[in-house]
Amino acid sequence: MAYKEKICPKCNVTHNKRGEYCSRSCGNQKPHTPETLAKLSITQSIHMNSGHDSAQSSIYSFTQAQHPTPEPIIPPTKSPIKSNQFVQDGDIWEEV
Repeated sequence: MAYKEKICPKCNVTHNKRGEYCSRSCGNQKPHTPETLAKLSITQSIHMNSGHDSAQSSIYSFTQAQHPTPEPIIPPTKSPIKSNQFVQDGDIWEEV
């Protein structure tokens, strides 16, 4: 059974399927109103500032996504031990 030809409001594809949208993926994506977006923003802010473990995990994963590769730590260069020096218990000593 064929349906009348329609245009999908999401992707503007002409289709003759049942319903307004051409596919399930187009039908599942709804445009949000500014009021709904404001409510979602307030709720998300409250959650992120709550101190819960899940909020801390979200904050950590967000910051890791912003800076995925940290700067490598370069150890300081040490000068080689001179002929009148020796190391004992992690300290450099000089013989006089």
